[in-house]
Amino acid sequence: MSPKTMLNDKLLQVALIGVVLMAIGVASVQPFQSIIGIERIGFSDAVFALIITCGAAISVAASVTAGIYTDQTGKFRTALQCALLIGMSGGLLMFIAPSKVAFIIVHVILFPAGATAFTQYFAIATVAANENPALNRASTTAFVRAAFSAAFALTPVAWGYALAKGVDLLTAYAIVAAANLIAFIVISRLWSSSRRLEVTGTSGKGFFASLGELTDRGLLVRLALICVISASNALYNILLGLLILNNLGGAEPDVAVFAGVIAFIEIPVMILIVRCLNYVSQSFLIMAGVFIYGGFLAVLGLLPSMTFAWWLTLPAGIGAGILLSIPIGYIQGLLADRAGAGSALLSVNHFGGMIFASTVFALGTSFTGYEGVAIIGSSLAITASIALYVLDRRKLVRIKAADQN
Repeated sequence: MSPKTMLNDKLLQVALIGVVLMAIGVASVQPFQSIIGIERIGFSDAVFALIITCGAAISVAASVTAGIYTDQTGKFRTALQCALLIGMSGGLLMFIAPSKVAFIIVHVILFPAGATAFTQYFAIATVAANENPALNRASTTAFVRAAFSAAFALTPVAWGYALAKGVDLLTAYAIVAAANLIAFIVISRLWSSSRRLEVTGTSGKGFFASLGELTDRGLLVRLALICVISASNALYNILLGLLILNNLGGAEPDVAVFAGVIAFIEIPVMILIVRCLNYVSQSFLIMAGVFIYGGFLAVLGLLPSMTFAWWLTLPAGIGAGILLSIPIGYIQGLLADRAGAGSALLSVNHFGGMIFASTVFALGTSFTGYEGVAIIGSSLAITASIALYVLDRRKLVRIKAADQN
């Protein structure tokens, strides 16, 4: 399946345009949020971690509710438009009236609710693959994720230049507002309001019945392990700026460029790594990615300067490319017949990882430095990846044994 085939699908165009604009907004704030919250606004490490944790909880609830709603109604367009407007209002509030109160409102309520757009884009891509026989589901979601990373890679590079020229960090929130507004306008024009995804995009189950699907024990165990694995990336987002500024002797532009280089390396990895699924399992690839990425994160804070840190961008990009693409298909496969709820699990995973990461950060910084927190988070992620692989391996053995009998 060629990129041209994917780009010709109208529904997939919506997901691609939206996810690119969202990447620009996320990449403008995410690498700097700990710097803004702790260094600029004045929160302590523990309070900042609490803010991130509360925001993660709100985002999980919002994403699951939105996912079930879209499965029931097929109103993906309406849910997406609401998320974009909420995200835009959050960016405007923090840009116009930056304060501790505004930071809490934006990062605990508005941004987490607006972030449901991310999972909706993947739900839309899944529906597009279900409705279009020319699209391969795994390749389609990987392509959308790669598009996100491409925009994410370029944005910090531009920010590095802007910061070097004296642009204030808080301008990042204006970029978030603008990206959400443009996405709202473009999607509203490109996607007709009369098109509801009713054939393959809806389910006949009620809210609580759909919610019950998310409480299966096997699903919850695997999702919990994936959350611990994803926490390594969430911890990276929290620690990157702090490590560069405090441990490696770098500056704010270094944070932007470093994040951009890693994101740029992720792009070809995401597109090519899908082919490996013809030979190995998803859980094996995830475990391999964790070993690579976890090793990078554990070593980063121990280096003497930024000169040595730049050499770690290659393994970091490879590991991140695996961990930011392969788990998408794995998680959606846990509820393969529910595009909305299945994609909502992506948010549960992403923000569950943030909860775990912020907890590790809060507890870890109470008795060790930022570099020690990185080592702890990496060790836990590696342990979780081994457990996930063993769990799936045992399940496969049981299935084969049952088939033979």
